[in-house]
Amino acid sequence: MLFIDLISVNSLVICLTLLGTLYLYLTRNFNYWSKRGLNGPKPLPIFGTMWQLFFKPLGQINLDNFKKFGKIYGVYTGNRPVLMVADPQLIKDMNIRDFHLFVDRNDFRTGDELSDRTMLSLKGDDWKKMRSIITPTFSSGKMRSMHPIIIDCIKRLDKYLSDKKEVEMKKAMGSLTMDVIASCAFGTKIDTYDDLKSNDFSKYAQKIFRGTWRVWISILLASTFPKLLKWTGIRFFDPKALEFFSTVINTIITKRKSESNGKYNDYIQLMINATNKSSGDTNAEDREVSADLNGEIFGNSETVSIIKNNTKLGRDMTDTDLLATAFIFFVAGYETTAAALAHVLHSLAINQDCQQKLYDEVKKFDGQYDYEIIAQMPYLEACVAETLRVYTTLSASSRIASQDYTIGDTGITLPKGSMVNFDIQSVHYNPDYYPEPDRWNPERFMPYNRDKLVPYTYMPFGLGPRNCVGMRFALMEIKTAVAYLVNKYRFVRTDKTDESLIAKKFEIVLTTGDTYLGIESRN
Repeated sequence: MLFIDLISVNSLVICLTLLGTLYLYLTRNFNYWSKRGLNGPKPLPIFGTMWQLFFKPLGQINLDNFKKFGKIYGVYTGNRPVLMVADPQLIKDMNIRDFHLFVDRNDFRTGDELSDRTMLSLKGDDWKKMRSIITPTFSSGKMRSMHPIIIDCIKRLDKYLSDKKEVEMKKAMGSLTMDVIASCAFGTKIDTYDDLKSNDFSKYAQKIFRGTWRVWISILLASTFPKLLKWTGIRFFDPKALEFFSTVINTIITKRKSESNGKYNDYIQLMINATNKSSGDTNAEDREVSADLNGEIFGNSETVSIIKNNTKLGRDMTDTDLLATAFIFFVAGYETTAAALAHVLHSLAINQDCQQKLYDEVKKFDGQYDYEIIAQMPYLEACVAETLRVYTTLSASSRIASQDYTIGDTGITLPKGSMVNFDIQSVHYNPDYYPEPDRWNPERFMPYNRDKLVPYTYMPFGLGPRNCVGMRFALMEIKTAVAYLVNKYRFVRTDKTDESLIAKKFEIVLTTGDTYLGIESRN
């Protein structure tokens, strides 16, 4: 009996020792920010400060933390310290002036070649090379050449809406953006308006970048046990969705490469053409057109200095790179654009005076929606800009310091390899920059008010050379669709319309509930 008791005691001691060791390992960095004089939410073992996700949406977490701890504070992803920054000057410094020290978005790898070769994950020279290839495919000239395809997609949406009195806008706009991507990116026409659940494109698209257990476990493992992430085989993206889109894209690429005389005007073909050109080649479609005015509000999507300074990197692009680039085009362009469209139309339905003002502007052009004409509608652009401020798609963006870096005049030095999150949500909702930040007010972005905007306080597509390369495409699609629809229909509230759209928890990108609106034909 004594022997058994000794074994039990020894087992208990071993268990307690192991648990204590694990606890010390998981909390070993939890005094990192306090030692540097920075406050922040209290971390917990395993989760760090990510435990807040169980109680609030990600954007609201950042906003609440900003109000409590200020423009600079510390959080923990697992046990990894992450600096949160909501100061416009510091954001400018790290994204523009000192961009060469903050080129990389993250430093973890999933072990899946497709995921690790997307523009979101590429690092250093690999990213610079890929960006130099991709940027010209989003020139305003090429966007103009794709514009008629988008118009055709919007006309199919119009046909779907023509006999409706009430519509769930997220579903309808998701059908539009799916149609646009299938047509503009893959040169494929699919029936997106019959049944989204029976459409493989739509079914698997909705599995991408949603806040599932897979996404958050991947983030925690990458931060706390990076080697375990590869060992477990857990993937950031849904494996079935990856397999589906890999098969589709590979089939298209193989077919295109075998058709030496094939003429297509979609994104995959532009990528294939780009990889076959030398770094000095250009053509008329690569040149900018004067009608592109997005840069006045949204910033420039070009990376001119990187392209000019890194032609020596060459333009070699593997089939995996081509696949990953086409895949991320799909990921970035489907649900985010659909949500933005739904949010614009919801805001117009709630603010009928604004909708009337937009209708008056659009009507002046007699149903013309050419690329150049869309750029001549300042109130349309202001409505889109304000929507992307109020409904910030991505609440924060991240960077990794490539060497020790002193943060402004704070006296705080970030060691090489430190992660920084730029708190876009809190900047967009700071009343010092946007009075009454909760109110949707397009007047903020009208030309006669732009001098009141504080520089580097508006970044729905990011900031600096690593901003969203597809910004022009997204804005072209959103503005064209809104102009067309407002000219044809009046959007109104119904009994199912919520006054405010509430963000969901556990989502990486902003996701709200159903958005029901009534529609009335203007004819």
